[in-house]
Amino acid sequence: MARALLLSLLVRQHLALKEKFRAKYPHPWLVWEAGAWNVPETVDGNVGATRLPLTDLKDCLPAGDAMCFELVALAERGPIRLGRASQNNALVVNDATVSREQLILTPQSEATWHVARVADARPVKLDGRELPDAGVVLTPGAKLEVGDVRLTFHDAAGFDERISRIAAQVLAQTAASR
Repeated sequence: MARALLLSLLVRQHLALKEKFRAKYPHPWLVWEAGAWNVPETVDGNVGATRLPLTDLKDCLPAGDAMCFELVALAERGPIRLGRASQNNALVVNDATVSREQLILTPQSEATWHVARVADARPVKLDGRELPDAGVVLTPGAKLEVGDVRLTFHDAAGFDERISRIAAQVLAQTAASR
């Protein structure tokens, strides 16, 4: 199983580590974006939302949180799977709109990853278009859509830029509330 960290926790680390953050996390990331969450149970209409308890975490993301999957040590093991089931998947996205086994991510080089849909899995869109059967090499900022789940691929520089931007917003909100 891959290590997954909440975006809000990574923002806090960035605020504490500053320029050392990128040295600690010099690898690509796959981010499960905040949004609707279809709880995988048999009850109809069982939809939640990924939201933070704002009363306890005032300095975190105001509208929700994202789950960030590290794509680091996994590259050494070869192809990895993403899906709803905890069996056979290194990246687990526990959402009813995701197939039990949905995607195969294959490292191509240090920071390059290839993505393909598992045969018989639900359709996948890449940047708004159907993912080809042969798959594609992910580019930084690529957006994958599986049902209601949105995933964003970031290289190390792009992820650092995203975290830096959010950290700056958090600092501005903190300063404005004083």
